Amino acid sequence: MNKTAIAFLLGTLLSLYVSYPLVTGSLLLLCLVTFICYRKIWILGFIVGLLWCAYQAQFAIENKLAADTPVKVSQVQGLITAIPDTNSDHIRFDFLPDDPSLPNKIKLSWYFPPEHTPKAGERWQLTVKLKPPFGMMNPGGFDYEKWLFSQGIGATGYVKKTANNQRLVKSKYWQINDWRFQLQQHIQSIIPTASQLPLILGLAIGQRDDISQSQWQVLRQTGTSHLMAISGLHIGLAAGLGFYLISGLWRYTPFNTLRIPAHRIGAVGGLTVAIFYACLAGLSIPTQRALVMISLAMLALFLKRSVYPSHILSLACILVLLINPFALLGAGFWLSFAAVVIILLCFTQRFPAIRLAWLKIHFLMALGLIPLLILFFNDVSLISPIANLIAIPLVSVLVVPLIILAMIVLPMSSSLAAILLYAADFLLNMLWHILSFLSDLSFASWTTPVYPWPLLFMLLLAILLVLLPRGHPGKYLALVFLIPVLFYESDRPDTGDFYLTVLDVGQGLASVIETKHHTLIFDTGPRYSESFNTGEAVVVPFLRYRAIDHIDTLLISHGDNDHIGGLQGVINNIAVDKVMVSQSITNINTRLCKAGQHWQWDEVEFTVLQPFPTQAGSENERSCVLRVHGKNLSALLPGDIEKHGEQALVQHYGEALKSDILLVPHHGSRTSSSQPFIDAVSPKYAVFSVGFRNRYGFPVKDIVQRYSTVESEILRTDWNGAILFRNSDAPILWRQHEEQLWTSKATE
Repeated sequence: MNKTAIAFLLGTLLSLYVSYPLVTGSLLLLCLVTFICYRKIWILGFIVGLLWCAYQAQFAIENKLAADTPVKVSQVQGLITAIPDTNSDHIRFDFLPDDPSLPNKIKLSWYFPPEHTPKAGERWQLTVKLKPPFGMMNPGGFDYEKWLFSQGIGATGYVKKTANNQRLVKSKYWQINDWRFQLQQHIQSIIPTASQLPLILGLAIGQRDDISQSQWQVLRQTGTSHLMAISGLHIGLAAGLGFYLISGLWRYTPFNTLRIPAHRIGAVGGLTVAIFYACLAGLSIPTQRALVMISLAMLALFLKRSVYPSHILSLACILVLLINPFALLGAGFWLSFAAVVIILLCFTQRFPAIRLAWLKIHFLMALGLIPLLILFFNDVSLISPIANLIAIPLVSVLVVPLIILAMIVLPMSSSLAAILLYAADFLLNMLWHILSFLSDLSFASWTTPVYPWPLLFMLLLAILLVLLPRGHPGKYLALVFLIPVLFYESDRPDTGDFYLTVLDVGQGLASVIETKHHTLIFDTGPRYSESFNTGEAVVVPFLRYRAIDHIDTLLISHGDNDHIGGLQGVINNIAVDKVMVSQSITNINTRLCKAGQHWQWDEVEFTVLQPFPTQAGSENERSCVLRVHGKNLSALLPGDIEKHGEQALVQHYGEALKSDILLVPHHGSRTSSSQPFIDAVSPKYAVFSVGFRNRYGFPVKDIVQRYSTVESEILRTDWNGAILFRNSDAPILWRQHEEQLWTSKATE
């Protein structure tokens, strides 16, 4: 069973990440021949995993709106499938349209919705504007397209304001998501003053939308984020609570125990409570794994049969991937199963039994998950064992049982449920003070660079060797495998050279310039809402991807949101020595940039070309303009200057403007890119930082044509994602470089 599960997983993984049909077909043919010859069930498992995932992937691709699908307004009818995510000015929800010409599942946003907002399980008629699933593509950034693909979402869009938007049918009583919504409303009404209400809702029904970014930051730095995912630990607690409660009550009825033993009734009761809790949690991947394992364990208990824990885990893996092979794309699958594997590897069949196993498990779990945490997050909590040593017993033994009991008694007595939930809130509040203290420690977390695959593999081998039983002769080889990992440093430019990365921030601009020992950020992209800005979502993850924890200069070209919106997000997360701006910003210590400012880093020249002291005009015209010159590459970053600013630059600097790379002014609008300016710069690469299908229509076709006439290579962040210039080599186009089967191919 174990070999079959591993083979099935590898087949599924190969189907997702190997996009060469010839390689996949040849391997499939080889496996078929091998299976015919040797009749090994694990070979069949590999074949089934490969074919099943390929079929599901093809169906998902055909279900997507193509990237070249024209935008149009449509009236659709359909079902709201999950609890809407509610924000201050809009809601988001998954929608299953009735129209067979549309994708099976779409994600919609409704800005300034009506008072009677949509609820889970309701049928609505909506006027919507849809677009293909598309997201920003950046090194170290969140792959939104992969997430949409894994969720089966074939289009995104928003609801247009019209009188035709109306509810058609109320939610049916059997809709589980309607139960979850009603439970959410009920809990919020009976404990309105609970300070940890978002955490209680996360543990009660898996609804984590109200958990703030600062709270997630504390959970990540202390390695306790898993406590907010209703997974094996919580489902196991629910099953155990149900088992002992039901079997205990059954034992007090002697007549019934003569017919059915108490342990059998307890198994049924435990499984029932586990299913109930898992459904309330929304059946996430860790929840599915836990529910399958508990179901098998309860079945074995009911039938009085012994079952190997590893076989239960293997069967859970196969069933989860049969239900959703795209589960492999998320960190939850790997972390959930890896945690159980570590427990089985370290704490089963050990004779004599490990003393203080409950204490050692926290350390070994934190150690064993390090490769996965580096792979998915490039961040490892160093205080995770200590934090979990406090948090897991408190949450497991006290908080979760209180919440489960509160949900059980809620239909009978709201007052008793409120008492139980306020008790849980009191305990969570105490825990939160401890976690906040630990997260503020300077050594709380370790941000790692992006290791190459060989180093990650060596780290994995080292961890596996450490987890082997004491006395194993290979344990000391772990030190050998760790040496390259400990001394690895990410590549930096040579002296005299610089790296320029133009990040994909949608409709806006953010770029990073690196020399051998210094880093400069030119603009930080837009802030899209109170909870989302590209400084925090794009720039900071890229800096961590490059193992940069300090910025020498952050230069903001001007005060428009699409250039300055992410500033606070960067400052809140990365140390910044100096902020330069074209005009002062309140509450931030800044320096004004002026024409003539010049400095040198690692033999790379940085020169501010404007604004001039007496320059008039709009804020765009007075943008800070920066020119960077290295021994093999030069770049001009002009912000949003318009024709008068371009004319002033040409008059003052003439041929000195010539640069290999030009970040096209004002995103390619008609107000900029005058022909004399283009002729003076004569760029080899013209880079347009624009959003996919942005409402301004940037870049304008006439402007793109102007750059083509001087034989500039046209690069666009909406088509190419982040654009990475490395010395004189050809630029790396991140969307094409990291293309997978779910990646949209953007064109006009």
